[in-house]
Amino acid sequence: HMDKDKQYFKLPIYYNSKKRKLNANIIKDLELVKNADSSTETDVSNNQTKSMYDHYLNVQTPLAANLVDMLSEYYTTDVNFLKDNQKVLKRYVRLDDYRNYEQMIHLWKEIKGDTGFKDKYFYINWKMWDWLNKSEHFLQIMSVYNMISPLISLIVPIIILIVPFFVIRLKGVVLTMDEYIDVLKVVMSNHAIGKLFTQFNSVSTSEKGYLLISALFYVFSIYQNILVCIRFNDNMRKIHRYLGDVRDYLDNTIRTMQNYITYAGDMVTHVDFTQTLKTNMNTLEEFRDKLYLISNYELSNYKKWFEIGSVQKYFYELYQDEQYNSAIEYSFGFNGYIDCIEGLQDNIKEKKIQMCEYTDKGSKVKIKNNYYAALKDETPICNDIQLKENLIITGPNASGKTTILKSVMLNLIFSQQFGCGFYDSAKIKPFDHIHCYLNIPDTSGRDSLFQAEARRCKEIIDCVNENKQETHFGIFDELYSGTNPDEAVVSATAFMEYMTKFKNVSCMLTTHYTKVCTNLNDKARIVNMFMETTKNKLNNTIKFKYQLKRGISRVRGAFNILNEMNYPKEILQKTMGNNSLL
Repeated sequence: HMDKDKQYFKLPIYYNSKKRKLNANIIKDLELVKNADSSTETDVSNNQTKSMYDHYLNVQTPLAANLVDMLSEYYTTDVNFLKDNQKVLKRYVRLDDYRNYEQMIHLWKEIKGDTGFKDKYFYINWKMWDWLNKSEHFLQIMSVYNMISPLISLIVPIIILIVPFFVIRLKGVVLTMDEYIDVLKVVMSNHAIGKLFTQFNSVSTSEKGYLLISALFYVFSIYQNILVCIRFNDNMRKIHRYLGDVRDYLDNTIRTMQNYITYAGDMVTHVDFTQTLKTNMNTLEEFRDKLYLISNYELSNYKKWFEIGSVQKYFYELYQDEQYNSAIEYSFGFNGYIDCIEGLQDNIKEKKIQMCEYTDKGSKVKIKNNYYAALKDETPICNDIQLKENLIITGPNASGKTTILKSVMLNLIFSQQFGCGFYDSAKIKPFDHIHCYLNIPDTSGRDSLFQAEARRCKEIIDCVNENKQETHFGIFDELYSGTNPDEAVVSATAFMEYMTKFKNVSCMLTTHYTKVCTNLNDKARIVNMFMETTKNKLNNTIKFKYQLKRGISRVRGAFNILNEMNYPKEILQKTMGNNSLL
């Protein structure tokens, strides 16, 4: 939508009664949408960073891009709604015609952003008389006047001279035209304009100046009226071109809406969305039909002179009519939504994403060949994820621990929004609450990093305690890393013991502290996993496999990273020596 302050279009999930608000910190931490300090990969073609939704939806158009922020607002636990979403993705057949809406977007911004619109296009710029801008007859009269104003200014003096003759005749005075002309010559000889032609050489220099100035003012008024006429004519050509472009856009949009209703109109869980769509489509059809009454702009066509008023009325309605404006703004969002559906279908066709299966019993999450959205165009290394128990993941730096967390949460969110994700298959019981502990900021007022971490964890604990009858899923990356290792181990161990006592809670934790793993190794509903690596003993370098295995990793990766960054040998040797001591 072009108007950022108001959402005219709302996604189907907005109308769903079981929708849940996605926390702002999750949107930011998972880089679901673009933000200034995002670390997502760079799209070289437009020098912008790609968000996770860009990957998921194959975002290619500005209308789809404008919809991304809205997409991140909600997820749902309504399985019937999610299954209907899947039906739409399976059924929908796109139209063959190419849709390029950039011209309409540019036109719309130009019209709505023009602060001098009324003056520019010859409308009444006075609130008290604004109703006249909606009067076809008034606009017709004003348009004709603007078109013939040069002629009027030219013949008005002649008319003024002739009218008295007829007035005199009406009063019964006998006067021939020749006699009237003789009298007129006498009168003209005493008038400034008349003297310019009859007595110019005989008058004084000051009178000559006055006569010339009077004549120049007359010519200048004609010149100004000619300019007004030319400007009005140019504006009318532009208005006809604009309305033609709008008509074509509405044609394409209405066809797209009708096409969508053909495939998705019977979805029970989408009934409110479909009804809103039909209402806006009817409004667009009403305005489109008006625009089809407009003929091509050719002044040689005498019929055109009688429809200029209606053309100006329609153009003003395009600018200010709230009903039409709302429907057009809605159409931008709808077309963006269709672009998203088609982008998802492309990913499905290329087997980059698959449909999710839903269950209300058994394992909460079971994903086969789960992978990270940003790697869809590469050859990603996939992992099977099963959350029958809670997972603690260890591994050296850069081994893929955080990516595993992000990929699982992203795919759960996608699966609870559209019904598909980046995996070969998935079977989930939708979660009521989703929690995220990533990239904890340490700049929140007076809080230290550890205080910010503790605050985030307390928010999650409170949510779990307040919603004990609902399911929760959370990811925790390097829990309590903002304090010293000893306290971090104790705090993380206690936190995980507390969380895992709730059977309605599933979580994944990454940590560098193997003591956390050993402390919790014998606890029920906790499984230790690690990121597989191989180590070259000759040069102490590590090769990352990015595969998730059962067990605890004892590999330390700091030396490997320092070595890749070409740190001084002295530092590397001491680091390696200290590692061996550890």
